[in-house]
Parts: sequence; structure tokens; C-alpha cells
Amino acid sequence: MAESSISDSAKVKQTLALKAEELIAPEFIESRICPLLEPGAGASASDCDARIIQNTGTGRLTLRYVFDPGNVVFAKLYDDELGTHCHEVNRELWRRGFNKSGRYRVPQPLGFLADHNLFLMRAVPGTPLGAAFDGDSSIDLVSGSREAAEWLAALHLSSLSVGTPDTDWDSLKLFRMASRVIKAVAACPEKLDMVRELMALLEQRVTTLAANRFSVFTHGRYHHDHVFLSPDATSVIDLDRCRPSDPAKDAAEFIRVLRLTAFKEGFDMERAELATSAFLTAYLAKVPRAAATLGCYWATFVFHSLLGGLKKSRNKGSKSWDQLEEFYIHEMKRALDFGR
Repeated sequence: MAESSISDSAKVKQTLALKAEELIAPEFIESRICPLLEPGAGASASDCDARIIQNTGTGRLTLRYVFDPGNVVFAKLYDDELGTHCHEVNRELWRRGFNKSGRYRVPQPLGFLADHNLFLMRAVPGTPLGAAFDGDSSIDLVSGSREAAEWLAALHLSSLSVGTPDTDWDSLKLFRMASRVIKAVAACPEKLDMVRELMALLEQRVTTLAANRFSVFTHGRYHHDHVFLSPDATSVIDLDRCRPSDPAKDAAEFIRVLRLTAFKEGFDMERAELATSAFLTAYLAKVPRAAATLGCYWATFVFHSLLGGLKKSRNKGSKSWDQLEEFYIHEMKRALDFGR
């Protein structure tokens, strides 16, 4: 099965790369992209630096078209229906105030080329919050996390609803969890008792979730690399997975990824704690009902990370696997205590 999965991923990657060759050709840029830009912008294919910047085999390929430093267009090429979904989400959020007239923004949608399954948008201003982990002194992790919380609260308080609502099966990734448990225990049979204990603790929390609880429009992949900060705006990208769901899903994902990245990279964990507190305080002040389920989602997502790590049991960044395992267990138990 693993060989098939790798082969399928490689096939998707190759297919999209071949399609993208046409999309960076001067003829395509001149005939299909330049007409979408503002009249008088002076955009010309002859002056455009066009290239593929990401193609990981997930069914999405990202391209960048630089006409000049102030005129940059990004495009996402899809192999499924998420292209039309992302375009609709972007367009509706932009129309409802997440645009250049406000502080909280999404990329400006330029158009969707249905014949190519290609969504085009303007680059957002600013620097990703994740640059703080790379030593960028212009980005403060604490104040940036507070801004990320404010953007997320604005999304969750909006009235937009596009796409099929999440079920717990999807939002908690329960099917993936079953698969990961099997693989993790097969790779590390000596960890079976530990995995069982943590699963039992998690099960107790999951069974407390109400069937018809609070639901909002969520981002679906909310973390620091998708949040861009500038003096006048906080912008968020990668809206492919937006759909109605439990708001705790986004908040828990942000906290999990931020704290794990900080730990793996040997970042100052006191600053990470302050960033965690700043995010939760700002977010829950606006969306207090999310507190009831946040701990459950946070613990579940950490457990997914632990299982994935057990399967490989290898060092990450500056940390050994033993240090990472201890961190995951501590984080999971902390999350399970949240809100109690």
C-alpha cells in the first residue's frame, strides 16, 4: 500500500508539472493573465518572471508570476474540485470585508480559469508569522499570534457558510487515527501500553462532545505559515479546506503547530508560552464558546503527531526522538486538562 501511495503521489506531481509548463509560457501569460490585471498596470508577459514554486504531490501546484515587485500574482493549479471551492470562498470573503479596506484580509481573487482548473489571486502583503522561528527580528511571535487570533475570530464570527459541514469523523481525523495507531504500534510494539493509555484518556474526552454543537465557518489548515503580517494588515492564505465545523478545530491546530515548531527548532519556549497565552486570550475573548471543545481537539491533534512520530521514531530539528515523545505526551495531557 505504501508503494502504491508513493506512486500515486508521484504521478499527480508529474501530471500537474506537465500542465504547469503551458501556464508559464509567455503566450499564456499574455492572453489569459494580463487581461485580469488592472488596466494601465503595464503588465507584459515579456517582463514577467513565471515559475513553479510548490508541487508536493498533494493535488495542488502553486505558481508565481512577478511582473514587478508591486505586481505579483499567485496561482494554484488543482486536480480536483477544490479549485472552484477555494475561488468561491476567496471571492465571498473578499466581498464581505476581508479585503484591502480592512485590517483582516484574504488574497484578492483575480479569476478562475475553469478550462485549466486554475485559481489566480494577488500576493498578500507582509511576512509570514513563521519567520519568527527563522530569526526574523521584524516578526514578534507573541504580538503576531495575537493578530492571528483576531483574524481567526473575525472569520469565525462571519456569517459565511460554503461547503459541506464537517463531521467529527473528518474534523478529528478519526479514520486516519485508526490507521496511524496500527502503523505506530507495528513500528514500536514496546509502546503499545502507552498508546492504549493515551487512547483511553482521549476517548473519555471525545465522548463528551455534544452531537449538535456550535459550528462556524473554519479555515481548516490554520497555522503560522499561512498568516502574513504587515503594519496595516493581517492576511491569511490557503483557503482550500474552508468549511463549516467546530471552531476549536482551527484554534487547536494553530496552537499545536506553533508549540511543536518552537520545540523542534529549539526556540525560546518561554516566548512560545507567551504566544500561546496571547493567542488563546485574544481568540476566546471573541469566541468563548470554543473553549468547551478546544482541549479535545488540541489533544487529538497532538496524538496524531505522536503516532506519526512513533512510526518513524527519528530526530527532528534540534531534538532527539525521546525528547519529542516526552513533549508530545506532556502536551497531550495538558490539552486534555484544558477547559476543565
